[in-house]
Amino acid sequence: MCLRSNHSWLLIFLLSLAIFLPGLGAYPLLDPDEGRNAQVALEIVNSGHWIPPTLKGEIRYQKPPLYYWLVASTFLLIGPGEFAARLPSALAAIMGVWITLLLGTHLWGREKGYIAALLQATSLIYVGYAHIVIFDMLLTFFILASLFFSWKALEEGGKKSWALASLLAALAFLTKGPIGLVTPLMVLLPIILYKTLVDKEKTPIPWLLVVLVFLVIAVPPFILAELKNPGYCYRFFWEENVLRYFTPRFHRGAPFYYYLPVIILGLLPWTFFLPRTLTRLKALWRLYPHRTLFLASWIVLPTLFFTLSKSKMPHYILPTFPAWALLMAGTWKGNKGPPLKVTIPVLIIYILGFTVAMPIYSARKSAAFAVPLMVQNDKAPLYTYKAKKSYSLAFYSGKKVQDFRSVEKLKKALPQESKAYILTKRDKLPSILALSPPYSVKVMGTSPRLVLVEITPPSLHSPSSTTPSEPTAK
Repeated sequence: MCLRSNHSWLLIFLLSLAIFLPGLGAYPLLDPDEGRNAQVALEIVNSGHWIPPTLKGEIRYQKPPLYYWLVASTFLLIGPGEFAARLPSALAAIMGVWITLLLGTHLWGREKGYIAALLQATSLIYVGYAHIVIFDMLLTFFILASLFFSWKALEEGGKKSWALASLLAALAFLTKGPIGLVTPLMVLLPIILYKTLVDKEKTPIPWLLVVLVFLVIAVPPFILAELKNPGYCYRFFWEENVLRYFTPRFHRGAPFYYYLPVIILGLLPWTFFLPRTLTRLKALWRLYPHRTLFLASWIVLPTLFFTLSKSKMPHYILPTFPAWALLMAGTWKGNKGPPLKVTIPVLIIYILGFTVAMPIYSARKSAAFAVPLMVQNDKAPLYTYKAKKSYSLAFYSGKKVQDFRSVEKLKKALPQESKAYILTKRDKLPSILALSPPYSVKVMGTSPRLVLVEITPPSLHSPSSTTPSEPTAK
């Protein structure tokens, strides 16, 4: 029994809603990425400073502003929270499935377009990043949409499609920087060369229009950020892009085969169809050389690009997964889609994963547990000791969090007329307990990874009350 219907578009849409929306607000923001990105968006809302965004009051030059703007906008519309923070990623995933359906229909016909959309919507990596407050799902959508209109322009011509492709590439650029432009260019170059050198066909591209649209959309935010904070563009383009790619300074190196397991695991549960897809590529090439080259370039070149990088992360190749879905759909035997006996259990597993399993897992990856343990609405300062990446603490507490790497500097900062709270890692707790005496140290609560401590200066407690509390495991 297979997923076939005259209303398959509706089934795909409902399936997307069922996969990408449940669980968005079921568990706290995970550190470091979700807590950090949500806090940047919250500071935009609280301060009104949209260009450039800030984190803990400091300029956030590491990423362009567009994704932060979208998260901040959802905060303004429905209020700050986990659901609002994750909603832009989920909506980008839903729209990405729809674009894949349209592109698959252009490439292979309606039925295989539905198959491609279904494969993408249920692939593990795509579902996972649809539920994370991170840039890459939005980036994937813009690159996918840009390549859709680029393909239409290559096949059908028309300045409108080229202009839309350029506009979407500019939005990808504003989402995560140069890779938003580099990826579409490296995908399109082989097919343009093939048409020119092999087919002896000219590819009329309105370069003036394409460049103008891109510059009008992509450049102004960077100019404004540079005017407000001189040096912003240097730090963003050189340090966060060039040096990240060519040097190991960010400590994200990995072996050359790093992305092979990412592809194998990311395509689950459809990985088992991958060998069949690869064996049918030759036959697909004979029938559709342009389409096969287009998708192969989309997969191979970005993956190779990031394989050569000194910085590797799984989500760097997320924009290639729509191409995997389209290629697998193109080599699918007949027009029958994946069996329901696979699709339905996968859907159930995803829903349970984000509504049951993730709330359990989040206890290890979030500082949200600490906030209810503190006296609410008091003015006690909040510190972290060697737990700098617990960004969610600032988001949930609404307080400015000061980070410390040494006990000596922490002692100098402790107030003498009021208590303070300190969040630290469990293995760093002895350093905080050693402050007693003269300070009174009380463990307020723990998570599997972190500990919240209340510390009171000698002026507010008697000498007999300096015995530190020992943590209890949770």
